[in-house]
Amino acid sequence: MVVFSFADLKIFAKSAKEVKNIIYLDKPYLIYNDKFFIQSNKAVIKNKHNILFEGNVTLFYKNSVIKSNKVEVITKNNIKINYTFYYDKQLDVWIRSKISKYKNNVLYFNNLIFSSCCVKNPDWYLFAKKGSYNKNTKYLKLYNLILYVHKTPVFYLPFYFNSLNKKRRSGFLRPYVGFSAQEGFLYSQPIYFVTSLRSDLELTPTIRTKRGKGIYLTFRFVDSPYSFGEFKSGIFYDSNKYFTQNNLAHKKHFGYEFNYKRDKIFNNDKLYIDLKYANDVDYFYLNPKNYTFNQDYLTDKIITSKINYIKNFNNSILGIYNRYFIDTSLLNNKNTLQVLPQINYHIFEKKHKLLLTSFDYNLYNYYSEGGNRYFVSNFILPVGINLKLNDYMNFKISEILKGEYGNYYNSSIPPNYFFSTYSQFKLYSSFTKTGDFLHIISPEIIFNLKNYNKSKINSNIINANNMQNSLEFDIFQIFQKNDFYIDHSFHQFYNIDANKAENMENIINMNYKNFSLSDNNKFDWDRKRTVYNSAVFVYSFFKNKLYLTHVYQYEPKLKSIDIKFEKGINSYKKLYFEYNYDMINRYPKFWMFGINLNKKCWQYDFGFKKLLTPVLKENGVSYNEDYIISFNINFYPIGGIKQSILFK
Repeated sequence: MVVFSFADLKIFAKSAKEVKNIIYLDKPYLIYNDKFFIQSNKAVIKNKHNILFEGNVTLFYKNSVIKSNKVEVITKNNIKINYTFYYDKQLDVWIRSKISKYKNNVLYFNNLIFSSCCVKNPDWYLFAKKGSYNKNTKYLKLYNLILYVHKTPVFYLPFYFNSLNKKRRSGFLRPYVGFSAQEGFLYSQPIYFVTSLRSDLELTPTIRTKRGKGIYLTFRFVDSPYSFGEFKSGIFYDSNKYFTQNNLAHKKHFGYEFNYKRDKIFNNDKLYIDLKYANDVDYFYLNPKNYTFNQDYLTDKIITSKINYIKNFNNSILGIYNRYFIDTSLLNNKNTLQVLPQINYHIFEKKHKLLLTSFDYNLYNYYSEGGNRYFVSNFILPVGINLKLNDYMNFKISEILKGEYGNYYNSSIPPNYFFSTYSQFKLYSSFTKTGDFLHIISPEIIFNLKNYNKSKINSNIINANNMQNSLEFDIFQIFQKNDFYIDHSFHQFYNIDANKAENMENIINMNYKNFSLSDNNKFDWDRKRTVYNSAVFVYSFFKNKLYLTHVYQYEPKLKSIDIKFEKGINSYKKLYFEYNYDMINRYPKFWMFGINLNKKCWQYDFGFKKLLTPVLKENGVSYNEDYIISFNINFYPIGGIKQSILFK
């Protein structure tokens, strides 16, 4: 082993030979500052400072690798590379270039190819005449570049700049683009600002060419290791023409949202705040990120704000919940009932020698500006004994006290209340059979025996749920043999006093090789019919999947069938088709088809959808037809585009 030292550079070699002040090295290995390494088959040292590495040259530096056939080190910060293959391990991207230079932590390239896909026949790559990459800032600059997808040129740019540094920085984010025949071309351009180490701001001007324009903002912050907060606000102005033609209630749509989550305020507790205000729900619909014109925002006219606090103690939990509602369909919300606050306190089951106890208490305070104000409280206190009859059966006896009390504030209406006690007898077990197959079954029978009921109801603020003599039967079981698996849940409640059985519920999940079936069924004994059923059948074959879904509901009437087929082209790509039919109104709700690809280096989804929405017109029920073209394509790590085009 031969060792050479030049300033901060150290060179190790298997052997060395000097001829006329030129040193020839065999299997050299260069080290600089324990961070920069070069190895090759051979090297030549000229003038004791110019080092030429040749033959399978590899450079290692800061989680990156550079491969070349010839590298010349003039100084430790000035390196010429004849042919380069550069790989950044941290970002998982590579650059291939014919002629390049490394100087002051910057790589300079000529005729380069950049990609994050497989090196051999990459799915996509950027070709540029020249470019540079800064190792410290991770800034990539390319000039006269062409984007190739499967060797086909699809896009040209005279200049491209991107920071591959994952550190937050101010700048433009990917825009949102869409098109609607009714609202025109949509364009939203987010602008990102790093305001501090623990906060940032996002401003998004937005325009819908046939409707109007506005601006939205999002401010995010972190004020502790256990919390996160976000404030959103915005305003959108409709044009005079759109406002008049659509007979809208508001020309200006504005609102705000504040969301905050924090753990460990005082050790084992949690705080959740979700405050919302808007003059109408169009404020949420017009959000710049709704580039697909999703109208689900417009279906719910109720805006709900919440402030929740949960405190965990050793054997109990306290929850304080506040909910405030704004009904945007009303001119004012003076008579809208608010829940300020709701208090829940639960003591987990404790064992006192033979006795088992637990406790639940709930308080609801209802308030409205119009004067309707009252509170309701209820509790449940069970005391039980658990007995082991034998190796198979367990028996539990409980005495349960329930009560509810409600009263108006500043009212002459007397209080409302009810109290009841009942005994509960529970027989339960769990059996397991192993061998050629596995079978687990856990049945239980519960008998509720009423003891005492007393109530006084003067208004409808409480529901006197007087306990009745009743039976409950539950069973859960699992069966598995080779490729066959099934689990089954069954529940039945029977009111002895009323001689009435409530809905029987069965849930079954089954798998056999490439088949699976899930079914949820509710049977009404009074109607002697199924009142709800949801069945999903899935068949997988080769790389394909077929989904059949049937949903039925007796009241309100609902009956639909959904067919979905996925055709796997390979492990990453699939074609898909979906069709949904309303069997009550006898019309197709929607059908859609598209293609999807999901790879590490890029993803895309192209789809076409026809959507029918029933509307009531003067001549009867008709349907609005919407045609939607959507595509989402992303090239890692350079970005991509999302767009949706809506045609009426």
